[in-house]
Amino acid sequence: MVWDLPTRIFHWAFVVSIAGAYISGERGALGVHELFSLLALGLIMFRLIWGVVGYETARFSHFLTTPAHILAYARSVMARKSSPHIGHNPLGGLAVIALLLVMGAMAVTGLWTGDDILYEAPLPILGIAPDLAAPMGSWHQDIHKWVIPLIALHVLAILAHRLWLGEKLVGRMISGGSAAEKPSRRQTWFGLALLTICVGASLSLALVTPNFI
Repeated sequence: MVWDLPTRIFHWAFVVSIAGAYISGERGALGVHELFSLLALGLIMFRLIWGVVGYETARFSHFLTTPAHILAYARSVMARKSSPHIGHNPLGGLAVIALLLVMGAMAVTGLWTGDDILYEAPLPILGIAPDLAAPMGSWHQDIHKWVIPLIALHVLAILAHRLWLGEKLVGRMISGGSAAEKPSRRQTWFGLALLTICVGASLSLALVTPNFI
């Protein structure tokens, strides 16, 4: 199993962004919530692009498969006969897509979501579809209910791999793992540059809103 450096940075930064956005949102610290949410949005933008042009194990084509393969893998896990994958396994691939979809929907709807008192979201300020503020705010709250269950499922899956299958997924996401063919230096630097551009572009939206930290 091998994870390239841009993917590893994305992963841990995504963890920080989700935790930060959730905690700050629950406490009403909307300025901080905005920054963490924009960070998450930039990271998601990067991951979507990297899933097409990135290192082999990061590409969606590498781990998205048919329902038959997913079912077969699930059966092998139950029987403790599954073999380690060089990247995401079929079930892990589904988890990646689920997290990107839910957190992406949270981040996008949040671009229109304000509290009508102290905080106004960046896109209405810029005059971009201000009429969407009300429905987007409602959807933002509805999607919010899926965040904790998805995270809990993700953590349980990691524990299951460690305790049931003996796979140290967390350690590999830190060290990068090992494989016969690792990412080239050029590919790594390209990924880091892309990550920086996506996050920087997303965070720049915070410049148009008052920051109530």
